[in-house]
Amino acid sequence: MLIRRQTDIPFDQDPAGRLLPWIVAIMIYLSGVAIAGAIALNGLVSTWSSGLSGALTIQIPAGPDSPHAQQQAGAVLALVRKAPGVEQARRLPRQDMLRLLRPWLGEDAGAGDLPLPILIEVHAAPDAAIDTAALSAKVAAAAPGAVTENHARWAGPLIGLARSIWLVALLVVALIGLATVITVVFATRTGLRIHRRVIGLLHLIGAHDRYIARQFERQALWLSLQGAIIGIVFAIGTVFGIADLAGKIELEPAAGAIFTPVQWAIFACVPLVAALVALLTARITVLRTLRRMT
Repeated sequence: MLIRRQTDIPFDQDPAGRLLPWIVAIMIYLSGVAIAGAIALNGLVSTWSSGLSGALTIQIPAGPDSPHAQQQAGAVLALVRKAPGVEQARRLPRQDMLRLLRPWLGEDAGAGDLPLPILIEVHAAPDAAIDTAALSAKVAAAAPGAVTENHARWAGPLIGLARSIWLVALLVVALIGLATVITVVFATRTGLRIHRRVIGLLHLIGAHDRYIARQFERQALWLSLQGAIIGIVFAIGTVFGIADLAGKIELEPAAGAIFTPVQWAIFACVPLVAALVALLTARITVLRTLRRMT
């Protein structure tokens, strides 16, 4: 078996080897959380991009100071539906508006008495563009005081920021991977120094460098795999904990951050990738060091 097999080198006496699984566990935990954040953020960006593309919102003031708000809303809705490029326009029900405000106002905040504006959602047809300036002028004429908001105007910078954070998360994963490689190199070189006499005896009886390297790489693979599994289990627990918290506070964008089966498969492969990287790192380190020793 590649992972565990009787070796000629007493690795149990190697203190660096005993620490390696725990160091790898910490590294994989941090990598797992960063990868999960990058995947979730990518999902949110996709959701925002698709949901806000070609979307407008028209706000019509309502309340005691706007006695004709209902008639104005009907007139605005009629003219918007006839505007070029508009596929759908609907008035947002008051209950939906209260539901959106509930996380901030609470269940007993008296939201039912709030003078909420009338909101009209407008969506452009596929491959069509709405002349926002012209539509805004028509809306203002039909309903003085109404405000037309183009979601793309403020969503663009927000999506750009989210993508920048996504790139930073990937950079963090790369740096953690580099730190893991350096740790494996250090542990392997320490093991070579500790077992220098045993390696010399193996050379005397005819053992080749690749034979010795295979023993070190199997040890690195086993120890790294142990640590990686521990780290990824805690990372998955953290992901589920954050998802549960987001669900309790009714965070709407959390729906876009749910992992797909393919993304979960990629996430689950992190321990295997880490173990293989440790194996290759140990092999290269041992072979280079033994060439210098000889």
